[in-house]
Amino acid sequence: MQTVIDDVDDAARVRALEALALLDTPAEERFDRLTRLASAALNTPIALVSLVDLGRQWFKSRVGLAVAETPRSMAFCSHAVAGRELLVVPDTLRDARFSTNPLVTQAPKVRFYAGQPIFSLDGHAVGTLCVLDTVPRAFSAAESLLLRDLASLVESELNKNALVSARQAAEQALQQFNAELEARIGARTASLQESNRALTREVAQRKDIEDTLRQSEARNRTIIESSLSAFVSIDTRGCIVDWNAAAEHTFGWTRADVLGLDLATTIIPQRFRAAHHDGMARYLSSGVGRVLNQRIELPACKKSGEEITVEMAISAFPTAEGVLFGAFLHDISARLDAQGALQEQQKQLDAVLDTIDVGVVACTADGRINLFNHAMRDIHGLAHDHAATLAWAVHDDMFRADGVTPLAPGETPLHRSFHGEVVQDYPLVIARDGYKRSFLASGRRLLDAEGARIGAVVAMKDVTDLALVQHELKLNEQRLLAITENLPTLIGQIDRSGVFVFLNSRAARFFGMPREQLLGQPVRMAYSDAEFAKVGPHIETAMGGTRASFEGDMTVEGRLLSYYASYIPNLDADGKPNGFFAMAFDISERKASEIRQRDSEERLRTITDNLPILISYIDRDTRFQFANAMHTQWYGVCPAELIGKTVEEVFGREFCAPREAYFYRCLEGETVQLDIAIANETHNRVLNILFIPHKRGDAVLGAYVLSTDVTATWQHEHQLTELANTDALTGLHNRRHYEVLLAAAIERAGRSKRPMALVYLDIDHFKTINDTLGHAGGDEVLKQFSRRLNGAVRKTDTVCRLAGDEFTIILENVDSVAECETIGQKLVASMTLAFDILGHPWNVSASIGIAWCAHQAATAQVLATHADTALYSAKHAGKNQYRVAGVP
Repeated sequence: MQTVIDDVDDAARVRALEALALLDTPAEERFDRLTRLASAALNTPIALVSLVDLGRQWFKSRVGLAVAETPRSMAFCSHAVAGRELLVVPDTLRDARFSTNPLVTQAPKVRFYAGQPIFSLDGHAVGTLCVLDTVPRAFSAAESLLLRDLASLVESELNKNALVSARQAAEQALQQFNAELEARIGARTASLQESNRALTREVAQRKDIEDTLRQSEARNRTIIESSLSAFVSIDTRGCIVDWNAAAEHTFGWTRADVLGLDLATTIIPQRFRAAHHDGMARYLSSGVGRVLNQRIELPACKKSGEEITVEMAISAFPTAEGVLFGAFLHDISARLDAQGALQEQQKQLDAVLDTIDVGVVACTADGRINLFNHAMRDIHGLAHDHAATLAWAVHDDMFRADGVTPLAPGETPLHRSFHGEVVQDYPLVIARDGYKRSFLASGRRLLDAEGARIGAVVAMKDVTDLALVQHELKLNEQRLLAITENLPTLIGQIDRSGVFVFLNSRAARFFGMPREQLLGQPVRMAYSDAEFAKVGPHIETAMGGTRASFEGDMTVEGRLLSYYASYIPNLDADGKPNGFFAMAFDISERKASEIRQRDSEERLRTITDNLPILISYIDRDTRFQFANAMHTQWYGVCPAELIGKTVEEVFGREFCAPREAYFYRCLEGETVQLDIAIANETHNRVLNILFIPHKRGDAVLGAYVLSTDVTATWQHEHQLTELANTDALTGLHNRRHYEVLLAAAIERAGRSKRPMALVYLDIDHFKTINDTLGHAGGDEVLKQFSRRLNGAVRKTDTVCRLAGDEFTIILENVDSVAECETIGQKLVASMTLAFDILGHPWNVSASIGIAWCAHQAATAQVLATHADTALYSAKHAGKNQYRVAGVP
C-alpha cells in the first residue's frame, strides 16, 4: 500500500531528485561511511540511503541488503517521503500499511523500520536515511534524534555536488555566455554594417544603370549585360524581348530559350499569374501601374521548378515599337535565409537569457540599456515590463561584500565595465525587502569586429546558498564530533596499516590511555597478548573487507565488562578495504538481564506446568509463543510442538472459528472470556477461556490465554436453570419463563413489524376431574393435555403452564383473525379423542381465548387482558369453545 503524493508535487520532487545527478551512480565512500555508522550506532543489520524515483526506490548506499533497488509500490521510504518527517514502524506485521508487503512476508522479512526524509536544496523530499531490522523493536527518542542527525549529514553530502557543480557550471556558463555574447553582438553588428554597405552599393549601382539606360541604348546594353542583377524586358503582350546573362544564371533559362515566350508562364508561379495579367491590362488601359518604379519582393520560378524570392524594380519606357517594361530582379533567397537564421539565433539567445538563473544586463555604446533579462529583473524586484535604464540601481540597496558599505553608482559593475574595466567575480550584496543576498558579478566592455566600442555587459550569479552550505558543512563537522562523543558507544578508526586515526573519548577510557597517546600508534599496542589473541582474527577479517561482529569480556578500570563489537571495513572508491571502523557497546547489563530473565522463565515454567489450567501465549499472528504442560494432558500435543505454529495449523479451522472474534477483541485491548464445549475421544469438557491482552505502552503485542475446566459448574448451573424455568409436572415452560418468552416475542414482533397472538386455555370442569379421579388422575390429565397442545401447534409456537389447569400459547407471525380461528379449531379438535386416565377413558375439553394484535405497540398486559376476556367469553358460551379478540 502506497501513500499517494499529488501528481504535480511528485513530478516536481522527481525533477529535483534527477537534478542531483545521483541516480544509478556508483557507490561513494562519503555515503557508505554514514550508512555503516547508522547500522552500527543503531544496532540494525540493514541501513540504507534510499532515493525515491518515479516508480522505484534506488539505494545510493546500502548495508546488509543485496538488491540495489525495489519497486516504489513496496517502498517503506515512499511513506516517509510523502509524510516529510521521521517514520517509525515498530512492528510491520501489526501495521496495516505494511503487513502484506513482500519485503515483510518474504526475504529479508523486515519487521522494524525507521526512516528520516532527506531533502534537496529546494525543499523537496527526495529520499531517506533508514534503518531496518528483522525483529520488532522500540525506537527511543535518543535513537530518533541520532537518526535525524545522521540524515542531516547525508543530506549535506547529497546536495554538496549539486552546489559545487552549480557554481562551476554557472561560472563556465557565464564565461561562455560572455564570449558568445561578444561574438554574436560583433557578428550581428558586422553583418548589419555589411548589409547596409551592400545595399548602398546596390542602390547606387541600380540608379547608375537606370540613368545610363535613358542616355544610351548601347551603353544600356553594356550595363545590363554586366549587371549582377537579372534584367528582363517584356512587351505589352507580356512576351520576353530581353534577357541578360544574370537572368540566365538566376533562372536557368538561356536568352535563346526564352525570347518571345510569355513571361508569366516562364518565371511567375501559377498562383500569381492572374494578378500579373490583371496588372498589365490595368496599366495598358489607364497608364497607371501599382508596382512601377517601386522596389518589391515577390516569388519567382526557376527552370528547374524551384521557387525563389526576388527583389524587383520595374519601369515602363516608350520605344519606337511601343511601350516596353524592364525589370531588374535580384535573388534575395539567401539573404532572407540569412536574416531568418539571424532572427532565430536572436530568439534562441533571448530564450537562453530568460531561462538561465544568471542575471544579465547590457548597454549600448551610448549607455542605453538594451538587455535586462528575467533573472536580473527578479534580482532587483522589477516588473518584467519595466523599462530599465542605467539608473536602475537607485531602486535597490547595493552594498559591498561586507553587506554594510553602500555601493556608489559609479562603482556598479556595469559602470566599471562600460568605462573599460574587466570585472571578474566581484562580490557584492543586494538588500531588498529586508533580506540580503550575496552575488558574484563579472563584466566587460563589448567591441565589434573592427574594435569599436558597442557597449558593455555584466552577469551576476546568486551565491547566497553556496555560502550557507559552506557554513552548514562546518556545523556538520561539529555535529559529527558531538555525536561520536555523546553516543554510548566506543568508536575508533584504524587505517590500512593498522594504526589508530580516530578514537572518541569513551574508546580511550576503554583502553585506559589518553587519546593523544593512542592516535598514530598500532592497534596491537593497546591490547595485552591474551586480549589481542581474541580480537586479532576479527581485525584480519575486517582488514580483508568483511564485517566482523563478536562478543567478549574485558576488565576495564578493575571491573569485568561484557561487550559487543563490530569491525566495519572502510572501503575506498574502488571497493578495496582501507582499514576499518571499530564500534563496541557495553552489554554487561543486558547479559545480567538475560540471566535474570532465564531464571524467571524457569520458575514460571515450573509453576504453569503444575497448575490444572491450560495456559498459553499467542502473538498477533496467532502463533504460539508459550504453552504449558496441560496441553499434553488435554489435547495430546506436546508444548514444544506448538511453539512458532499458528493455532489453525495445530488444531484446524473448526477449532479456531468460535474463538477468533474474542481473540481479536483482546488484540484491541479488551479482556474477554467465553465458555465453550469441546469433545474428544474420552470425554466432553466445558472450558471457560479468558483472553488477557499483553500491552506495551499503547500497543497490544499478543494475548495470554487461560482455559479452566468448568464442566461440573456448567452442568450444575444448567440444571438449576432448567429447574427454575420448567414446570415439573408437564415439562412445559413455567410462569416465570413465560413472562420472559412473551417479552422477547413482543420485541421481535416490533422489530419485524409482524402480527402476533396470545392464547389462554383452561380445562373445563377440572375440579370435577380432581374430585372424581383424585390428584393422581388430575396430574395425568394435565400431562396428556400438555402433550395434546404441543401436537396441535407449530414448532415455532411456545406452550406454557401458568398454574393449575391454566395454560397459555405464544403465537408469532399470525397474519389474520381467520388464521387465529383456524388455530382455535385445531386446539378444540385435538381434545376430541378421549384421554386414557389410569386405564379409563375420559372426555376432556378446554375453553380457549385468543388475543390477536396486528400492530406492534401492544404490551404483555394488554395481550393478557384481551386473551383473558376472550377466554371467559368462550366459557360463558358453553365451554369447549374458542373466541378471538382483536387488540385495538
